[in-house]
Amino acid sequence: MMYLWFILMLVISALWLSWFLYRPLKTSAFNLEKSNIALGRQKQTELEQDLQNNLIDEQVFEQAKDEIVQTLSVEIEQTHGTTATDDTQQSVSIGLIMLIVAFLFGASLLVYQSLTSYTTVTEVRVQSEKVPTLAQSIARIKQRVEEKPDDVKAWRMLGLALFESGEVKPSLKAYERAYQLDPKNVGMLVEYASTLAVSQNNQFTGRVSSLVREALEINANSSDALYLAGWVALNAQQLDLAQKLWQKALSLLAENQPERGTLQRMLNELAQIQNKDAQPAQQHQVTLNITLSERLHQAEFQNHYLMIYVKAARGRPMPIAIQKIQLKDFTGVVTLTDENSVMPTKKLSQSSKVLAVVRLSKSGSAMRQASDIEAVSQIIDVRDNPTVELKL
Repeated sequence: MMYLWFILMLVISALWLSWFLYRPLKTSAFNLEKSNIALGRQKQTELEQDLQNNLIDEQVFEQAKDEIVQTLSVEIEQTHGTTATDDTQQSVSIGLIMLIVAFLFGASLLVYQSLTSYTTVTEVRVQSEKVPTLAQSIARIKQRVEEKPDDVKAWRMLGLALFESGEVKPSLKAYERAYQLDPKNVGMLVEYASTLAVSQNNQFTGRVSSLVREALEINANSSDALYLAGWVALNAQQLDLAQKLWQKALSLLAENQPERGTLQRMLNELAQIQNKDAQPAQQHQVTLNITLSERLHQAEFQNHYLMIYVKAARGRPMPIAIQKIQLKDFTGVVTLTDENSVMPTKKLSQSSKVLAVVRLSKSGSAMRQASDIEAVSQIIDVRDNPTVELKL
């Protein structure tokens, strides 16, 4: 259908161009001959009037009349010659016009067809280049590191992809390999430290602290490394140091970066804690009575871990307070207090509406695995110092 419209528009344009150029050539010759005849007739009329008025005699009248006829004859012949020449030029012009029109028609059609073909090929290529799934990406990166085991970028990408898929331990192994190949890469050090902190239930201690320190030694103005360093300071209850680190990180971020809002909120919360009244706040706690099924008392589960925590009823799923207990050491009752809080800036006593969760994990990983068993309470209020009954 598009081809038909394209051809129709070209034909109409060619016809209009031909008519525009041909019409003036045809009219000019006709007007010249007509003008010469009219002028001859006018001269004859004037001679007849002079004869009637006795201004000239009969002999002079006849001679003048013959001269007018001869002159008119010569001019008509010249006009016909000019017309013949114009006709020839007109034929040449029309031929040239038709040649130009044909050329433009062919060229336009060729360009249109080329563009159409290019568009079709591009659409097919875009459709064929589908975005791979996360699992497909991981498989490709694994193949890459098998072929080139010293490709540090591939190891780093593998660590990030595995973390996104919830495979924290394999992710740490990939980051460790990247660390061995390039221990001076600040971005990799930050990612490695963050993943390691997640595997430690968001505790920024031990190796996490070492990796962050290494990153800052390489680049003291890395905003990401400063951000993690603030968490390390918080874990050590060094609130003033955390504030300085986050303020410096904030000053290094551009105005349009979304991380500025997050850092500013954290600084505001930190300031509230630092400026609060010296009188200790009222302590709250959540007590959990956990009943295990007969099957979980079998020996095969004794080395599994119980992850017992509370989290906000809405918002981020990150634990507010948590205890990690090996099943063989579990007594049946767990009490969560401010001492079990994950972040010093977010104590259990500062929370209100929460959910109590108990999860049985073979690996003890902070990330939930498919084989884990979990029980979740109804929404409870920490300020009521509630006791929750859960059964696995």
